[in-house]
Amino acid sequence: MTDQAPLALAYVRVSTGRQAKTGYSLESQPAILAIAAQKAGYRVEIVTETGSGRNSSRPALNKSLERLASGEATALYALDIDRLARSTQHLLEIATLSRKQKWRLVVTSADVDTNSPAGEMFFTMAAAFAQYESRMISQRVLRQHEARRDRGVVWGYTEGPKSPLDAELIDRIVNLRNAGCSLPRIAKILSDEGVPTARGGKWAAGTIRGILLSPAVKHREAA
Repeated sequence: MTDQAPLALAYVRVSTGRQAKTGYSLESQPAILAIAAQKAGYRVEIVTETGSGRNSSRPALNKSLERLASGEATALYALDIDRLARSTQHLLEIATLSRKQKWRLVVTSADVDTNSPAGEMFFTMAAAFAQYESRMISQRVLRQHEARRDRGVVWGYTEGPKSPLDAELIDRIVNLRNAGCSLPRIAKILSDEGVPTARGGKWAAGTIRGILLSPAVKHREAA
C-alpha cells in the first residue's frame, strides 16, 4: 500500500491491562482489521485502547475521532460494536459524526459499513431501538415513582439520599423566602452569619433555590 493511499484507523480495545500485556485479543483484532481495510484500499494504523467497556473515558478513541474530523484519516475500523461503543446511543453518536464529517465507519463482525445501503439500514434500525429503549426506561422510572407515592414514600425525604442540612436551617430558609426575601438576600444573610453550607462552599442564590426545590421542602408544602 502506498503512502498516497487514504488512512484508516483500526481501533482495538482490550478490557484489562492483563490482556494488553499477555497479547490476548491484541494479536487477532489488528490482523482482521488490517486485512479488511487494506482490501478496501487503505493504509492502516492500529490504535489500541485498554479499559473496561463500561468506562466512558476512551482517550484513544476520542483522539481517533479528532483525527477523522480533521481529515487526517478517512475511515475507522473496529471488530465488534461492543469493542467500539459503550452503548447503542454512543454508537449512533459515532455514526452521526461519520455521516456529517464524511468519513467511513466499518464494524467488521457485524458487517456494518456506513458506505453501504445495509449499513444505513442498520443504523436506522439501531436509532429506532435506542429510542424505544429510552422510552421504556422512562416508563419504568415513572412506574417506580408512582409505586413509591402509593406507599407514601417521598424520595429524598422518607427514603434515598437526604439533605445533610439541619431541619431548623431548612425551615429558616423557607420562612425567609415566605417573608419575601430574594434568593441572593437569603444567601447573603446566611453568609454574613457564618452559617456553613452542606459542602463547605459559599452560599449563593442557586444553592438556596436547590434547597427550596428539594423533596423535603416540597413534601412539607404539600402536607
